[in-house]
Amino acid sequence: MAWVQLETNLGARESDSIEILLEELGAVAITLKDAGNHPLLEPALGETPMWPTIILTALFPEDISEASLINALSDHFRPNQLKFTHIQDQNWQANFEHSLKPRCFGRRLWVMPDSNEPRPTNSVAITLSPGLAFGSGEHPTTAMCLNWLDSLDLHNAQVLDFGCGSGVLGLAAAALGAKSVLMTDIDPQALTAARKNTEKNKLQDKVHIELAARIGGSVQYDTLLANILSGTLIELGPNLNRLMRPGARMAITGILASQAEQVCTAWSGWANMSIGNQINEWVLLTGTKQGKLKEYSKD
Repeated sequence: MAWVQLETNLGARESDSIEILLEELGAVAITLKDAGNHPLLEPALGETPMWPTIILTALFPEDISEASLINALSDHFRPNQLKFTHIQDQNWQANFEHSLKPRCFGRRLWVMPDSNEPRPTNSVAITLSPGLAFGSGEHPTTAMCLNWLDSLDLHNAQVLDFGCGSGVLGLAAAALGAKSVLMTDIDPQALTAARKNTEKNKLQDKVHIELAARIGGSVQYDTLLANILSGTLIELGPNLNRLMRPGARMAITGILASQAEQVCTAWSGWANMSIGNQINEWVLLTGTKQGKLKEYSKD
């Protein structure tokens, strides 16, 4: 299968809104890399720094119209600032996996590329091959969720990873001690990537994977992870409310700072949410569902 790759240069703060726009236009993967020679020095705990200038690469299905993309992006770029390349799936996958490096989130959680690199001692590590699904730990929204997970006691937790992409968040929760994890997405390709990564990490006994349209029933969860767009979070708020137990811990992102108040207001009837972290213009909203969480045995 062939793909259309779009590449352009932009500033770090510009990248946040542009990424959301590209996702809305149908991008199946987005990567960021340094456009200059700006080393990222050792960050403070929980921080994910970004370069001042960035090369952004977005991958689209081969049937996308380049002219339509140029038109949709005309408020942000001149046509000569957009470089299009037609590439084969295998080449893209190899290049992307080669670019991934082991990364630590919080004090103990590591996300490793699909390789034979040794795992750090005294740590929790998952290996990841993203495939055609978002979520490698490279993006600020994913990084903020992973840092938040590392700060929790997940023993006996029942976790919902809504919009799981590659499965990185749900797998991290399972590796950190969750009792069970449901990973769900609207994209069958994301579920394929999530299943492969679950098998790679030998977490099939804890992880269940299902299309979003098929979940429901009487099961409720005590921990929510949702790294999706703000409009979707607002629209799906009532459904997520029904899926969470009173007192459930929640972390949601894919939200720009300018959108945070709107999302908090939309969820205010049933959840207490506030900004828990921010990297550039991206924010992580954290909080709890109103009510008291039932106590569970430690068995």
